[in-house]
Amino acid sequence: MRIESYAEEWQGSVKDNIFAGILIALSALPGAIAYSFIVGMNPSIGLLSMGIMMVVLSFTAGRTLMITGPSSGIALVAAPLVASHGPMYLIAASMVMGVLQMLFGVFKVSRLIDRIPVAVVIGFMNALALLLMSSQFPSIFGISTATYIFAVLSFLIIWLVPRWIRFIPAPLISIVVLTLVAHTLHPNLKYVHDLADIHVVIPKVQWEVLPLFTHTHALGIILGYGLTMAIVGTLQSLLTAKALDVLTNVRSNENQESAAQGLANFASGLFGGFGGSALVGQSKFNVKIGATARFSTLVTAFFLLLTIYVLGPVISLIPMVVLATVLVSIAFNTFDRRTWIAIKAAPVRNTATILITMVVTLATNNLAFGVLSGTAIYLVFYFFGKGSGKDDRHQSS
Repeated sequence: MRIESYAEEWQGSVKDNIFAGILIALSALPGAIAYSFIVGMNPSIGLLSMGIMMVVLSFTAGRTLMITGPSSGIALVAAPLVASHGPMYLIAASMVMGVLQMLFGVFKVSRLIDRIPVAVVIGFMNALALLLMSSQFPSIFGISTATYIFAVLSFLIIWLVPRWIRFIPAPLISIVVLTLVAHTLHPNLKYVHDLADIHVVIPKVQWEVLPLFTHTHALGIILGYGLTMAIVGTLQSLLTAKALDVLTNVRSNENQESAAQGLANFASGLFGGFGGSALVGQSKFNVKIGATARFSTLVTAFFLLLTIYVLGPVISLIPMVVLATVLVSIAFNTFDRRTWIAIKAAPVRNTATILITMVVTLATNNLAFGVLSGTAIYLVFYFFGKGSGKDDRHQSS
């Protein structure tokens, strides 16, 4: 990258980029907190992770304006690891994930991931949506009548508010309004502070994880999860980069972005956080509200890190059911709208590929296994001529 071109990526209206950066940080708070609970980590660690990742990516990203943090795919992959082996294994796996993504970028492996058939991507996204949605049911069902009432109110706000207010994310409005209502009325709900103590986290190098890399059994577990997280994270990030390419008419540097994502994830793990990937909703919103420079994502990073010190007591008052409805709404938006188009284009091949990808993913709770299985069945149909219709291997996803 030429120095002049890189310098231009920092230029733009200071006021507009500060406004966009703060708004994006606020819109990312619910996801960072909720995904932390899915993983089994303290929300403070989730906010720290996103802050660290955004600092690194502000300077190194190959796709400017893209927002990265704790994500659905990485959270669902990492949750069993934390449940079985504890947080240190996740920190180590996040560092391995980062190293692998950097290698993906250096050796241009991201090009291979970019060639995954569209039908596989559709199955991946649909399975991801189902896993994310089902993970939130315990926070909505079987708790109290008040929980159901707040769930309905939150869904109504999330779905109806965008008709009148577009520059503030509806999930953020839902959280602010219903947290105030809950704090005033004291209904029978579960709150963030019931499940976690929101506290100040000082980033420090995690020397404690080093012994894990010296034990064969632990190393095998860490490498397996790290590879899965790297594949899922790179796929999610490349899909988000493509979406921003369409919005901005500027092509992403996919190899640089993969390496930058890896450096960000390695840094997050090194300082006690966990891995993540690009967030398509926040990234699109960042472009639409007027962000134009790398400076906006740096503002997002600093605001998120500041949040840990300033807003901890407020975050602890958020009802868990409201966070759950935010993730359920994200799950609805995750379902791939191209499903029926792909099935019509090649009914046998694409239907089988989508279903195999979804079934394997849901059965194993492993997104990478689903992608590999779906790709394998697609290639069987493709090379043996069992499918019909347009070849979708090289369509934009």
